[in-house]
Amino acid sequence: MVKKRIVAVVMALSFMIPTSQVVSNNSAPKAVAAGNEVVLEKSTTSNPIGGTDNEGNRIYGGDPAVLVDGDTVYLYTGHDTATTEAYKILEWMCYSTKDLKTWKYEGVTMKADKASITWANTGTDAWAGQVEKYNGKYYFYYCTWDRTSSGKQSIGVAVADKPTGPFKDIGEPLVKGTVTEPQSSDWNDIDPTVWVEKDDKGVEHRYLAWGNGKYYVCELNEDMVSVKDLNGDGKITCGDSSKTADIIENTSGLRSFTEAPWLYRRKDANGKPYGKYYMFYAYAWREQMAYATTDNLLDGDWTFGSVLMPPAATSNTNHASVFDFKGKTYFVYHNGSLPGGSGFRRNACITELKFNADGSVKAIPETAVGINGKTSVIYTNSGALLSHETYVNSGSDSFYPYKNVKLGAGLGKETADSQWVIMAGKADTTKDSYVSIQSENKPGLYVTANKNKTATLAQDADASAATAKAQTFRTIQGLSDSKGVSFESVSMPGYYLTISNGTLKLTKGSDKVAATFYMGIDAKDSSLRSIGVTLKKDQFHVNEKISTKNVKVTAFYANGKTKKVTNFTSNASKLKSNKTGTKTLKITYKEGTISRTTTVPIKLVKKPSKVKKLKATVKVKKKKVTIKLSWKKAAYGKGYEIYYGKKKKQRKYITEVKKNKVTLNNSDGFKKGKTYYIHVCTFAKFNGKNEYSKYSTIKVKTK
Repeated sequence: MVKKRIVAVVMALSFMIPTSQVVSNNSAPKAVAAGNEVVLEKSTTSNPIGGTDNEGNRIYGGDPAVLVDGDTVYLYTGHDTATTEAYKILEWMCYSTKDLKTWKYEGVTMKADKASITWANTGTDAWAGQVEKYNGKYYFYYCTWDRTSSGKQSIGVAVADKPTGPFKDIGEPLVKGTVTEPQSSDWNDIDPTVWVEKDDKGVEHRYLAWGNGKYYVCELNEDMVSVKDLNGDGKITCGDSSKTADIIENTSGLRSFTEAPWLYRRKDANGKPYGKYYMFYAYAWREQMAYATTDNLLDGDWTFGSVLMPPAATSNTNHASVFDFKGKTYFVYHNGSLPGGSGFRRNACITELKFNADGSVKAIPETAVGINGKTSVIYTNSGALLSHETYVNSGSDSFYPYKNVKLGAGLGKETADSQWVIMAGKADTTKDSYVSIQSENKPGLYVTANKNKTATLAQDADASAATAKAQTFRTIQGLSDSKGVSFESVSMPGYYLTISNGTLKLTKGSDKVAATFYMGIDAKDSSLRSIGVTLKKDQFHVNEKISTKNVKVTAFYANGKTKKVTNFTSNASKLKSNKTGTKTLKITYKEGTISRTTTVPIKLVKKPSKVKKLKATVKVKKKKVTIKLSWKKAAYGKGYEIYYGKKKKQRKYITEVKKNKVTLNNSDGFKKGKTYYIHVCTFAKFNGKNEYSKYSTIKVKTK
């Protein structure tokens, strides 16, 4: 066993300055070195909450609902057991906590099988529900497919003596799916939420609301297991007003309402509700989180508030739960951020919910650390923070799972793009020097070593051992500076995370400066730490003189300051450019007795060749014109552009092709009985723009 030692505080400042969302980078926790290994401080508490059973086995569960009962918070979810991208939710389960840090798995509260719910249709659909305590009993309102209501979804209720169950269904649906007519789907009746309070006159109201595509609300009788006959006609009906019906459908004002309503109202210091009613709900698709407000839950108009949370980075759905605990308000939602997670294998997450002075709700970004974890920043050799590219999670399913999000030095535009959660290495959590680096604002996405030696932000979508290794790095003392840290890939030993021309890649560490990172700054140390180099135009033509005209060199100091430097030296004059390939441009900057050298790769390419042996075959049948072009494949090109004109120097764009042939016809502008000049040129990307060869031209007659 390698003997461990405590390194100096100045070294700790350099290796590891993790920060929570409120702690500054100037704190100085200790770091440990084991030989050349460095042990970074890790975030030991983070989202998602729950996620394991009492044996530590991973367990998925979505559609979170929270009950606060005395000094304890209970979290209820369905148990996602799907192995495919389709729901399979066999039961409901519960977690509990007294501090919002440690969550105890309480087990299954009720199964969705036909033995537990006699009216259930499938027995495998434990969809969303909520528990409410009333007069010493616990009432669980839920939804599932109902064989007694033409197979539609219906709202059920089960009762227990304890918040952890077991809950016993009352034997029939509380609200049948066939009652809420007219319907837009068989699953309009899902996702119940309940709110109980006394009004200003002391009259108690027990509201139950639910819906998908349509929003419904009713009042419950004092028994909590039957719908109140609001209009006194002796039957329960659905309509648009409490004067004529008992179940009110009122989706007006609920912009892009999808599902998952959750009722909430703020309370004063004495626990008395005040102000408007809030309804948090799933908005559009992929589901975002939004809210609306009203003054009257039964007949009031809804006023849209705003979208609070964009689509989750790892789940197509979302479901909110809002609660007050120890003087703060919290927002619980779900995503698929655990390994193997998705919209069908979800887990609950928590963050604090905050209001503006006017009662509006502040935006709620996804967070990997939640309310108790710590984020870290990682300085690259230029002093810019390691970050992912800025993007909003797409509303299109085709973009998921995310696998190729770009990483680099100062790449992101948002502060949270450069915040990371340093976690125990997924490949082996027992090894202190192993870490996995999770994005704070894209939970479930990790820095990932790819086989092609790129490093991207990617979801662990398959929970495989190979993915765990690809998302795990061994931390050692910086290759160029013992006060820094280098990250060696566990899946590809001997390869290190490296900044190359501003982009994060995997290399063998030959550029030690670019493969050394820093976990913090030392305000008292003004010495030169490292340098970073970027080159906007990194391609040169064969036989072109290699220059440093477009080289940007940034000096990075231990106190966090940076400056642009121009008095650097390079090996540009020694690099030969007589053939294609990659060369290494070395940049050296010296300040006093300290000298730092880093590199940037440059590519030598040839200009795209002119098309040769251009041929045309013309066929005319009645008015239909067909022209088949072919030519010899040109060297150094990525594609071809086709133009035409009635005059030799006239060029009108037609199309772009990858292969060395194309068929043209009337739709391209050709007509019978005309003479045309067709031009073909080769193109290739050169420093981000298309570079073109000279045109090859052929004259054709459509007779």
